[in-house]
Amino acid sequence: MVFSIIVTVIAFGIMVILHEAGHFLTAKRFGVTVHEFSIGMGPLVLKKVKGETQYSIRLLPLGGYVKLEDENEENDDPRAFGNIHPLKRIVILAAGAAMNVLLGFLCFVIITAAQGSVITTSVGGVTEGGGAETAGIEAGDVIKKLDNTSIGTYADMRLFLLNAEDTVSVTVLRNGERMCFDVSVSEKDGVKYLGVQLLHKTDLNVLDVVKYSYYDTRYVVRAVFFSLKQFFTGGVSVKDLSGPVGIVQVVDETAEAVAETGGGGEALWLSLLYLFGMISVNLGVFNLLPFPALDGGSIIFAFIELVTRKKQNKNILGYINLMGLALILGLGIYVMWSDIMKLISG
Repeated sequence: MVFSIIVTVIAFGIMVILHEAGHFLTAKRFGVTVHEFSIGMGPLVLKKVKGETQYSIRLLPLGGYVKLEDENEENDDPRAFGNIHPLKRIVILAAGAAMNVLLGFLCFVIITAAQGSVITTSVGGVTEGGGAETAGIEAGDVIKKLDNTSIGTYADMRLFLLNAEDTVSVTVLRNGERMCFDVSVSEKDGVKYLGVQLLHKTDLNVLDVVKYSYYDTRYVVRAVFFSLKQFFTGGVSVKDLSGPVGIVQVVDETAEAVAETGGGGEALWLSLLYLFGMISVNLGVFNLLPFPALDGGSIIFAFIELVTRKKQNKNILGYINLMGLALILGLGIYVMWSDIMKLISG
């Protein structure tokens, strides 16, 4: 468990540093005054002042922040955040999430390159009497779409089939020609499938590694929105959410699972890298949700100003963000308590 805690803290530290670095670097690029770049929250532990910016490490390893000139107050300073063009503000706000998504992508690049193989969407065979064979899909076909959703990996197919109808329109590439088939979806032990066996690709070049890492990143983004849809439609509840404590438990379980299967150190680190790659992309997408106190909420306010050409009332925005922050913190506390109770109960 100590190993899992240390690894999780380091991983989250890297995610936070890169997220805040995204805000910091773009703010500097656009000439905004940056007063502080902080890793952690609460009481100050270490600081170093360079130029106009204080670089800080604070006691509580719960995120971090970049303090910009005039984030929450009226100010006539031309280098204040609120006085630069709304498009530049949107870039600064989105840059943190972009860094998290980029980190996840780089994790997948390392994993794909290390493993040296991927499951493609090329059909190696079809199940006798299955939906794919009945519809006319053949070995050698490359699955490109399920209904209107682009498919790049086996994971894409699994995610799509979770909520698939009884019949799916499958677009394949056959000898350079796109063809569509209506395939009946089969189900066994709660798992839906089309009745195809997909081929592995082992002779990966650099472009293959980049392409399939992009597909993995896209899959995680889609999975986030799928989970949100499940959450708001009642498919999952707040009790199913996990925070840092829950993630430590998952890391511990991952390490145990790898050890039980006889996997060595490389298998363990690749498994953990995939887990944290997924979490990093999740954090990036979550931060872009249009909710107060998140970067996505601030992006919406900046976009409104861009369209209306009118400054927003900082006091009103402050109250809205405060309420949003209170809700997020409340949810975070509940999730952490729930994770602790699950850990205690075993």
